[in-house]
Parts: sequence; C-alpha cells; structure tokens
Amino acid sequence: MANYKTQAINLKTYNLGEADKIVVIYSRDHGIIKCVAKGIKKPASKLGGRMQVFNANNLMLADGRNLDIVCQAESIENFSKIREDLTRLSYAFYCIELVNLFGTDNDPNSKNIYDILFETLKNISIFTQVEEILWAVMRFKLKLAQYLGYEVELEHCAKCNCEEQEFSTYHYFSAEAGGVVCNECGNISNKSFEIDKRYIKLFKDAINYDFPFEKEHTDKMLLFSSFNILKEFISHRSDKKLKTPDIIEILC
Repeated sequence: MANYKTQAINLKTYNLGEADKIVVIYSRDHGIIKCVAKGIKKPASKLGGRMQVFNANNLMLADGRNLDIVCQAESIENFSKIREDLTRLSYAFYCIELVNLFGTDNDPNSKNIYDILFETLKNISIFTQVEEILWAVMRFKLKLAQYLGYEVELEHCAKCNCEEQEFSTYHYFSAEAGGVVCNECGNISNKSFEIDKRYIKLFKDAINYDFPFEKEHTDKMLLFSSFNILKEFISHRSDKKLKTPDIIEILC
C-alpha cells in the first residue's frame, strides 16, 4: 500500500463497526476523500479528537482498496472557539455542508477551496460580532461559487448581458439566472429580489476582502438580506436540500 501526505479539514464522520469511523475530509491536494480511521473510538487511540469535524490536520494516508486509511494525524488547527458558541457552530456547519455537497475527489480547484474554507473557519472562530461572521460566510459562498465555476454575475445583466453601469439606481438579483439583472429583465420574473447598489458593492467587496472595513459592511439587515440572496443562489445549483440554512433561521 502506497502512503501519501496531505493537509485536510474534516467534514463528516460515520461509525464503522465497534472501533472505527469513516471520515469524509477535504484535502488541499485531492479534494474530497473518504477514509477510515481505525480504532478511533478506543480510549487509547492517538487519532482521537484530531478527526473531529472542523479539525484541520497534516495527514499520512495509505491507499486502500475501497477507502484510504488514516495512518497519522498532526493537528494544524482545531478551531475550538467554534464549538463554544451556537451561532459560530451553525454557520461553520453551513460552510462544511456546502463543501461536502459540492466538493469532488481530485478537484483541480482543491487548493483554493481548502484555503477559503480554512480562512472562513478561522474567521468564524475569532470574530466576535454576528455581522463579522455573516461577512465571512458570505465571502465564503461567493468565493466557493467562483471556484466551482458558478461565479455570481455582478458586472452585467445575467439575462440580457447589458452592463451594470447602465442600470438605474435599483436592480434585481435573480438566483436562477445567476446574478444581477436589469429592471427590464427583473420585472418580467417573479423570482427576482429587488436590490440597490449597496448589495452589489457588498458582494464585490466581500470577494476581495476577508474583513469588513466600511460602515455599510456592518449593516446587519443588509448582511442578513445579502446572506439570504446568496442562499437562494446556492440552492438553485444543488439537487439536494441543504439542512443548515433552516437551523440558522431558527437559532440565529
């Protein structure tokens, strides 16, 4: 059996027999990997807490016939503060669920997706205000969509392709079309959200900056509204219903 090393973030675990677990990880080099952590449920296991969800590790894996096997795990970051707060936990699970849903094995963009997931979990764990957490998760969704090839259209009408600068003060956002749409195209669709230029600026800034730095970046109502718009955008690109948005709506 050949061994290989990689950095990875744990996304999900399943019980396998009395002592083992299947762990779904997102690897910086290989995308989604399903592997077996043998003996992890035994009290003396060296893997123990390192294979919990959210943890980032340097791993040594062995190629297996069906599932690869975790040989060694060296902790990089456990994002412990995420587990201390229900709001942080809910939004972090949302990000994990998105990567688990859209991630693939041997993804050519695995480095970028791993890095933005790591950055987002780090920011969720250190940010103290819900507005900052919303910013981090909104940035994550925009960047993830970009790396997956679903980049949100912000420069032109996503339907007729006219330039955004030609729009009036108010615009529409069509989750189905994939971005902003002009008034004419927005008026003929009953599935569009009416927005103004603050939303477009917010989305553009979130793509470029990992920390909110302007007053409007901490407008809670604007951030929640933007978060929900992007939630619909993501939902239109998935054939499965996401579970965590409903939890967020109830708890956060």
